[in-house]
Amino acid sequence: MNFPKDTELTPRLIRVYAVALFAVISGALWAGFSADTYFASDGSFYFAIILDNGTFTNIAPSRAHAEFLTQWPLVLAVRSGVTDLATLERIFGLGIWFPWVLSFGISLYATRERPALIFFFLISLVSLNLAAWCLIYGEHLVLLSLAWPIFFFGIVRRPLTVLEQVITAALLIAHLKLYETTLVSGSIFTVIFAFRAWVEKNPRERWGSGILAALALASVVIAVTWILFPRDPENRGHFLGAILASLLHPYPWMGVSFVVLNFLGVIFSSRKLLLAGWVAPLAIGVVSIFAPGIMGGISFSTRTLTLTALPLLLFATVLFSLSKFKLTKRWAVSISALVIGISLLHVRHLQTWVEFKSEFTGILKEENGFVDPADHGDIDHWGWTNPLLSYVWSEGEIKAVILNRNFKDGYEPFDPFTEMVMEKYLTKKPDFLKDPAEE
Repeated sequence: MNFPKDTELTPRLIRVYAVALFAVISGALWAGFSADTYFASDGSFYFAIILDNGTFTNIAPSRAHAEFLTQWPLVLAVRSGVTDLATLERIFGLGIWFPWVLSFGISLYATRERPALIFFFLISLVSLNLAAWCLIYGEHLVLLSLAWPIFFFGIVRRPLTVLEQVITAALLIAHLKLYETTLVSGSIFTVIFAFRAWVEKNPRERWGSGILAALALASVVIAVTWILFPRDPENRGHFLGAILASLLHPYPWMGVSFVVLNFLGVIFSSRKLLLAGWVAPLAIGVVSIFAPGIMGGISFSTRTLTLTALPLLLFATVLFSLSKFKLTKRWAVSISALVIGISLLHVRHLQTWVEFKSEFTGILKEENGFVDPADHGDIDHWGWTNPLLSYVWSEGEIKAVILNRNFKDGYEPFDPFTEMVMEKYLTKKPDFLKDPAEE
């Protein structure tokens, strides 16, 4: 069901829209980077590990390829001798953005015969990826990004070219170790490529699809192994709880409700459902715009969207690809409004983080030595990252270290009383550390 007196977009114009919208999403991401969102939650820990060791964080073997794809620019810069902290921070952000750009570029190529499909990727990017403002370095975001070009190649309704098979194989090799929820995406890809191998009579396509199905199945096996034998058994329980917590985040609801309601409206030729497809995300956005930020715990819980919202959007994309629906100018404008709206919400919701950073850096400038957070309203963002943030936000001159609220008996990634991080990058080292021999 198209709007009356509406015009169908040409493939070239669709790609122009797509590039413009990707630029808007990237602009929102980098607006966050200008406020150091990559240092939220565990991000400061990742940054310090890479600077101190000159290598990848190696947090979990099941996520190794996600670490490679996001951390290689910073690892390369550190090994090349770059020492300016501001430059290294920007390179850290560049690495996080790299899988987004890579996936978008490949997806544009994969959807060249049905370019309207790229809008599903953009809706996913803005509503699922941007939702993770405090986990923006997270490995699950690489899965959310790379799953789309693999999927687009999988649903092409013709034999893949040799180049397409090679690109898909490379993406599936990366997909092997991105995140534990590759269990779901890997299962989807296994079915898709096994089906292609079954129905295709061309030997190259049949054997090629068989290899791609085997790679997808391998990712399932790896994911199941790490789910059954996790690095940290507590993570399993935390993940299940996060599924419920993620329901409180507005961005996924905006993206999913837009897709589902408009889909139902088109299928049943219902103007009420089509209207709801506009009203629902608009209402959610209007309500959430008054909030100065998204709580860190809710943002952190969006890692579960790879298990819930992503398969739903992929299913909707399959239905669209099988239909004869034409993307018109008004549909493009509608999608653009959604993408721009959520991008602006993302920037709006950085207010709480920006205020926290301003207060935190102000304390670092005013105080000297070890600072008890209780003296400053129990200032805290993530429970155990205050000392790390003290180093990354001191611009290389350490005059003060703000302790964690539970520094006496809580988790500490390093001993702030006797150890320092990023030592090679400090122009003024802390002179108030205790000698471990005196402990």
